[in-house]
Amino acid sequence: MSVEIPPGTNLSRIPFVANPDGSPPNFVNPPSLKAVTYAVTIVLMVISFLLVLFRVRVQLKGHAKLAFDDYFCIIAWVLATVYGAVVISATPTARHAWDVPLSAIDASWVKRAAVLGTIYGPAMWFAKTAILTMYLRVFNVIGWMRWCCHLGIVFLFCAYWSLVPVSVVYNFPHGANEHWDLTLTLSSALAQLPFVIMGLISVVSDLYILILPFPILLKLQVSWKRKIGLCLVFITAAIGIVSSCLVFYFRVMLWKNMTQDATWIVAASYLTVAVEINVAVIVSCTPAAVASWKLMSQESRLFWSLRSAFKSSGNLVLQVTSGSNSIEGKKSEPNSDVKLVSLEPVGARP
Repeated sequence: MSVEIPPGTNLSRIPFVANPDGSPPNFVNPPSLKAVTYAVTIVLMVISFLLVLFRVRVQLKGHAKLAFDDYFCIIAWVLATVYGAVVISATPTARHAWDVPLSAIDASWVKRAAVLGTIYGPAMWFAKTAILTMYLRVFNVIGWMRWCCHLGIVFLFCAYWSLVPVSVVYNFPHGANEHWDLTLTLSSALAQLPFVIMGLISVVSDLYILILPFPILLKLQVSWKRKIGLCLVFITAAIGIVSSCLVFYFRVMLWKNMTQDATWIVAASYLTVAVEINVAVIVSCTPAAVASWKLMSQESRLFWSLRSAFKSSGNLVLQVTSGSNSIEGKKSEPNSDVKLVSLEPVGARP
């Protein structure tokens, strides 16, 4: 579309693109991804926060210090939270393009897009490296696993971090002739190809990380409960793979100009990326979450055992006190069969 707009035009009345069916734009209550974006992003942010908290608690409880994979996980969670917060703030344009006024594509919208494009690579690298470094810690004695993890970490670093300079070059204004406006957004279309390639790499790397421990896990003799737990972990990881596939699909659509509904596809892409990053954080925290649950269960059992013991001791004291009062009351009876020797266990002997 042309970016040449006559001066004095009310941009709040002009849609981003014309509706393909010829209907007028709906700027009041159009179909939107806002509710879905809020619900999914906030739920995942809360879950990932709790699991990271459990992970840190277990690590400090058992080792008194954090390991490398813990630091990677914390940084990934911080970046995932920032990404999710920016995605939520961009929901006013999470509509069909013909229901988005041109006034919504302002400087703040362009800046949000630049921030998301810049932190995407580091966030994904820290999230996936947290899983690979966890593999290194758990399977460190297995030589081929160490090589595969180190290879994955280095390759993903080169791939994901290469997006940072790409985003800085294309998504940020340079010089006096560039500004935070629609023109900058349209000119940044050249950066779509590197992000499409990274979308494919994300799918392959997710499959790589998922399959990597399989040869080891298949040889383990574990109970049905642990097998169910492992299945839940892999199901969660599968959600991340589905998300990365959707991100790749959306980016191909934008790159090939396969749709006029750009704002809707961009919003869906942002949401699926937020899901992918948070799921990676959740997967990296799952073993620690299980350990934290066991730790809390043990502490809970200890608490109730102590409470039961104190309660039993209190009942014993009450019974002894009641018994001693009863015996004292019966001392004057000549035919009493109760003997004072019965108080010996509680120190009643003179």
